[in-house]
Amino acid sequence: MARHSAALLLLVLSVTSVSAATRMTYDINGTPTAIAWAQGSFPLRYDVDSRVAQASPAAMATIERAFRAWEAIPDADIRFQETGVVTAVNPQTQNRVSVSMADDLLAGQGAAAVTSYTFDVNTGKMLDADIVVDKALFDGHVNAQFALQHEIGHVLGLDHSAVLASIMFPYVTANSDPAAFELDDRIGIAGIYPKGDQTLSGATFTGRVFGDQGGIFAAQVVAVDADGQPVGTALTNAAGEFSIAGIPAGMYRLYAEPLDGPVDTQALQGTWRQASTPFPTRFFGPPMRVENGRVYGNLVLNSSGPVQLNPRWIGVSSPEDNDIGLSSSSATVRPGETVKISVAGDGFTSGMTKFEVSNPAFRRVSDYEWMANCVHATYTVDAAAKTSSAVVVVNSGNDTATLTGALRVYSPGGRSRAARH
Repeated sequence: MARHSAALLLLVLSVTSVSAATRMTYDINGTPTAIAWAQGSFPLRYDVDSRVAQASPAAMATIERAFRAWEAIPDADIRFQETGVVTAVNPQTQNRVSVSMADDLLAGQGAAAVTSYTFDVNTGKMLDADIVVDKALFDGHVNAQFALQHEIGHVLGLDHSAVLASIMFPYVTANSDPAAFELDDRIGIAGIYPKGDQTLSGATFTGRVFGDQGGIFAAQVVAVDADGQPVGTALTNAAGEFSIAGIPAGMYRLYAEPLDGPVDTQALQGTWRQASTPFPTRFFGPPMRVENGRVYGNLVLNSSGPVQLNPRWIGVSSPEDNDIGLSSSSATVRPGETVKISVAGDGFTSGMTKFEVSNPAFRRVSDYEWMANCVHATYTVDAAAKTSSAVVVVNSGNDTATLTGALRVYSPGGRSRAARH
């Protein structure tokens, strides 16, 4: 057996595979293996330490909503069973999840939560998982349900995601959006625990990404639909091969991007941490129309050459506001709003670096302006814009780079979206 952990840190960052999503993967007998629960393990039982239950009047209701949210994903067969509040949890109990309070070891470390998990080193089957939370999780500075849903994603075998709007993205701000799943979250978890016969559900993309030294390991391949929504992602294996399954019918563009920030390979677990090859972002040719149940293979991308451009931060403010705040997390806008969008990073050049928002509901209504390593412009969001996320595509001369899921449209009445986990 092997015991590992993933942590959620309260750190606000600002400046003045074979299925969608990223799975926790470890080398087992020399083969990279994605870990997961055996289907017979469900319903997974979970208990809650009495200190967690007493941390806030809303603690138990928040925990229950977080577990139920994963159960409610339509195409995934996930079930949990609450076994109640206990005075002392028993960690490493097989087929059981515990939610307990952190001890003094986490005091002053900025850690909001840690998920520890044990798996069989011969099969990759998960044996147990435990979530430890800091009492600060319920003090109102972080969306506790969002953070708990993220940790439950680790419990289920999902690694961190480089889609900024994803539940599994490793950064989240103090004013987090309601804990809504991205399509990449939903398709990814349904691929691990499918409900019924999923063989004809959606399309599949397969192919290879290679660079100066051959196949690129841990390149993120992204499928973006006609509305600019990143629908599914996958990381390439050591040969540069990828497969993204469960993609709904429609029109798509694919691109490959490096994990070079805001998320890098050190934010991931296990095998993925061995990857370190930088490469420039590239698109797989023109858009293509796909149909459910079909496989679109032999998608080959040459992404050789040096990295010149790397957007890392985004911010949204009123058009008149000169105080620009930037974050590594996704920024939220409302339908009908007019906002100044700012993007910053490495390799930006004044007068040359520009960006576009993939979602057609965004319309640029100003010229670009530059300030140091930042470019900004004013956009109007269509009043009928649907709740979704969008890719920001940055161009500078012949170089292109992306911030995947960097902008999130949320309907009125929602809460806006910071913290690292």
